[in-house]
This record gives sequence, C-alpha cells and structure tokens, in this order.
Amino acid sequence: MVNKRRDNNARPPHEPASMRVLHVGPGQGQRGGIASVLAELGAQRARFLHAGVMLAIFETHGFQSLRSLLCFLLVDIPCFLFALLKGVDLIHFHVSVRGSFYRKFMLYLLARLCGKKTIFHLHAGNFQYFWTRSGSATRKAVLCFIRGADAVVAVSSAIAAELRIHQGVAHDLHVIGNTAYSAELAAGAALQDFPSATGTDAMPYVAFAGRFTEGKGLDELLRAVASLNRQGIEVELRLAGAGDMARWNRAAIDCGVSERVRFVGWLQGDAKLAFYRDAAVFCMPSHFEAFGISTLEAMFIGRPVIGTRVGGFLDLVEEGVTGYLVRCGDADELAERIRQVVESPDLARAMGRQAVSRALSRYSVDAIVGQYVRCYRKVGDSQRERLI
Repeated sequence: MVNKRRDNNARPPHEPASMRVLHVGPGQGQRGGIASVLAELGAQRARFLHAGVMLAIFETHGFQSLRSLLCFLLVDIPCFLFALLKGVDLIHFHVSVRGSFYRKFMLYLLARLCGKKTIFHLHAGNFQYFWTRSGSATRKAVLCFIRGADAVVAVSSAIAAELRIHQGVAHDLHVIGNTAYSAELAAGAALQDFPSATGTDAMPYVAFAGRFTEGKGLDELLRAVASLNRQGIEVELRLAGAGDMARWNRAAIDCGVSERVRFVGWLQGDAKLAFYRDAAVFCMPSHFEAFGISTLEAMFIGRPVIGTRVGGFLDLVEEGVTGYLVRCGDADELAERIRQVVESPDLARAMGRQAVSRALSRYSVDAIVGQYVRCYRKVGDSQRERLI
C-alpha cells in the first residue's frame, strides 16, 4: 500500500513539492535487494522533499502463492489506480525478473493509460538470462516497458550496458547506485578509530551476507575455505542471511569444513554492522550481482572486499586498492586472495580505509539522492518541452 508516514523534517504544507513521485516495488513482508532499496529511499523523504520531490512508496504483494496473487489482482491493482487518481506526477518502477517484472509491467500499462510519466529501474543481475529464456510475448513486453518509459535507470554500469541492448535511442540512461545509510553513519567512526583487520576473535573469519544460493558463489567460498585450512591457514566462514541451511550444511560437511562454518542468521541494525566490523574480509563471489548492497555496507564499515568480475562489483571494488575481484567460479583464486588479506593485517587495514573513502565519495545518501533528483528533473523538463 502507499506508505503515508510523515517525516518531522518535511516541509510545511504551504510549501508544496514541485514533483510527486510514486516508487513501486515489493512489500508486504518480502525481503531482498529491492525491498532494502525502497526502505533506504523511504527513510530519506525529508532530503527528497527539501529538493522539491514528494516521495511515496507503493508496496505490491508477491506471486509466491495463490493468495498473494489474488491480493495483487484484487487489492494492489485497485489501490494503485486510486493512488494515480490522487495525483502523482511520476511513477518509478523498481524491476527485477520473473514475477517482479510481470507485476510492474501490468502496473506500468495502467500508469500509461492514465497518462503518467514512468521510470524503468532495473535491479536484476540476471535480467539478460531472463530475456534469453523468455518467449516472444515476454520479450515484446520487455521492449515495450523499457522503450516506453520516460527514463531508464540502471543500478550499476554493467546493468546499464545490458539495458543499452534493449533500450533504443528514445531517452537517456541513468546509472544510480544504492545507499546503505546505517552503515554510512558508522563510516566516520571507522576512519577515526579504525577497527582491527582480523576482528576480536582468536581465529579470523570471512564474512558473507546474502541469500544462500549457488548463484551467490557459496560452493566456491566453501571450497576456498577448505583449501586454506588444508594449507594450515586457519580461517572461519560466517554466513549471514537466509536460505536452505540444511543444503549448505551438507556442502560444508562434504568439503570437510563443517567446524569452520557458522550460520548466524538474518542480521539487521547494529548486529549486522558488528558482523562486518569484526571480520577479516568480506567475500561475495556471486555469479551475477546487479549492485551488491551488503558489499557497500562492508565498505562503509571499513572491510576489504573480495567479489567477482561481474555486475556491480566492477563499480564498487577498485582492484588492489579496496579489495580484489576474482574470476567467477574460481575457488583457487578466491582462496589466494583471502589468504593475502588474512595474512597481511596492514594491507587489510589500508584497503579498508580506501573502501570507506570510495563508499563515501560515490554512494553517500546525499550523492545518491542528488542523482535521483536530477533524473526526475530531466524527465519533468522533457515533458514540459513536449508540451511547449
């Protein structure tokens, strides 16, 4: 539903915003990258309002069950139409693959029928795979959505390159990353009193935060930790997140590292920041990654990061400066990079400092909000030019 919470720092009623933007994405208890992005944006309503943008969030049900599908058709669609009629200037659709795409496409068609300006914002690192595996009807819908929107936003440069394949020449393409405000608030303390590169435990640990899936590179991560321990380099792997823990417990046993692997659950707030802070290194060897919010969080906390040469990592990680990028699926290279960081506390500390600086300069809340506002103003200016 439309989130109507007020911010005490908002403008008074006699100073209306010049543009009203409705963000559309997952809600109703759903977790994941887009839900985190919407939560971050919602927390910055005052900043947007100060820049002349009134921001609201429309949360949709998922397609996980028949009940949620019926809720989308019978509740979300009527409520969305009501939100449009209340007066919205721009609809900002946050899109991923499969159900996320189909839900947003249906709402996009309704927005167009009501004469609203729209933004297509892609967050999925596997969208090209979704495209190639889809039938002709879905492909036509993709082109209709991307080319018909008034602006297209990619969450990273790699995703922008994929979108250019489908976008055509109708409008500009904006690259706008994500934020991690709670971690950003801790960045100043990280620079002033820099945390130990090996944490507070006797044995250093590698931190991972995300969904427990093969696509996140957990197989390679387990094999890398097993390789290091066989070499006499004792290191733990701690996994924060959710997924099929039984499946990955079995995988850890098969790799002979069950005693070196800990599942710490889905962490939030200070617990998540402490999890990053005490780690020797943060690793996310994903097979695809549109952006990497957990990677950005770890950077704000001052951790060196190891990712793969795909997607958002190419924007986030500066090779050899803030961390390392390894070949996707290469457990041996991953183990070698972990070893270099774990055995060189000075290197880890230097990389962590550079990671904080890079995160603050590129992905601070002020920087990202400013990019959104410039995108919205460009859409508004183009609309006014067409009317003239």
